[in-house]
Amino acid sequence: MAAFIWHKFVAVIYSLLLHGRPCCCSVMCGNAQLVHLPDFDHLFVNEHLLWNDQMESVAACVSRCFLDTRCRSMQVDRNSSRCSGHATAFASPSKIYPPAIVSQHSRLYLLPRAAHFIGSACTSDGDCHVATSVCNDGVCTCQIGLWFSPSQQACVTECSTLGSGLVRYPGYAIWGHDVSVHTSLGETSCPQLCRDTCQSIEFDGERNRCIINTVTYLRVNSTDQGQHPQWAYYQRNCAA
Repeated sequence: MAAFIWHKFVAVIYSLLLHGRPCCCSVMCGNAQLVHLPDFDHLFVNEHLLWNDQMESVAACVSRCFLDTRCRSMQVDRNSSRCSGHATAFASPSKIYPPAIVSQHSRLYLLPRAAHFIGSACTSDGDCHVATSVCNDGVCTCQIGLWFSPSQQACVTECSTLGSGLVRYPGYAIWGHDVSVHTSLGETSCPQLCRDTCQSIEFDGERNRCIINTVTYLRVNSTDQGQHPQWAYYQRNCAA
């Protein structure tokens, strides 16, 4: 696959992608800054993916994300010409479940509208500006039991199509709704077992158990909504 075509009128974007520095793409982006997240270099994130296509230039990739109001971040691969747009911000690879995959030459950038949005880094609930979102383990997420909808750009109570990733809520669990239990597993392996009809999982850190559920935290009685410092509850992403 041919490398990206570098146009003179996007020289500032060229500088951004090669050197990993925030810069102003005034021709296409209205003097807004793209923010490079170097911790995601050489990784590909599959969460909240809007598209993942081949594009003829970096300029086309940047323009597509800015013109799509759902797009909050973008990844570009300077070697394969791949361009992906994402409906959320991102904070750290350590907050991606399951982990991002290795992808040489890939870079991830946040648009200005990613600030204070779902997925962005936070220190308090006040940093998260989406309605019914909270600062959860250093990341803005929907409140436990709600889903983030890429199409609605909001936290919602219903999800018709499940996505591939999960959101982690440390210290929470669901009691008494186990579909299957897997033992002798580390926590990093647990999210990879949530597929098909799985809506949530729990990891029991005391006994290294991974528990698969087809319900979510808000779909069970309050007596079954548990809290325990050694547990972690994961809820599946919503794809639509």
